Amino acid sequence: MRVCGAVSLLEPDSGLYNTGIVDVFHRYPKMYVVRPQFFLPITTLLRNAAMNSLKYKSELALIKAQNIDITKSETELETFKTAFARNYDLASGHFQKAIDEIDKSIDHLQKTKEALFGTNRNLRLANDKAQDVTIKRLTRGNPTMAAKFSEIKKPDPSER
Repeated sequence: MRVCGAVSLLEPDSGLYNTGIVDVFHRYPKMYVVRPQFFLPITTLLRNAAMNSLKYKSELALIKAQNIDITKSETELETFKTAFARNYDLASGHFQKAIDEIDKSIDHLQKTKEALFGTNRNLRLANDKAQDVTIKRLTRGNPTMAAKFSEIKKPDPSER
């Protein structure tokens, strides 16, 4: 802010200029008129206003920097949340795929187990049938074999 001041000893009887600091913005932008005795007070006033303005500008710059930091932190947080959500979705998909594969393996093992039980049943049935096999059953309905077995059962007269 630039302010011009005029120190005047002209018009000593003017009531307007004898009251202190006079604002003449209506004729000259950013201009005050003062008598010599008011020069130091207006200079001090302008200096204090400039110092306050500088202080406010510094505070404003600090607040802007903090806002930028907060915005940056929020952006980084959103980036992290987005990346985490993506990784979660990928991991969740892999997890579900692994569970599905385990379920398929369990089903396959269950079918294999049932097949083994079926094989065991068939082996037991085959064993039971093998235990029931006798020569008599094998030769039933075969007259030649029946005659041979009858001869074997007859006592041999020479063996006596």
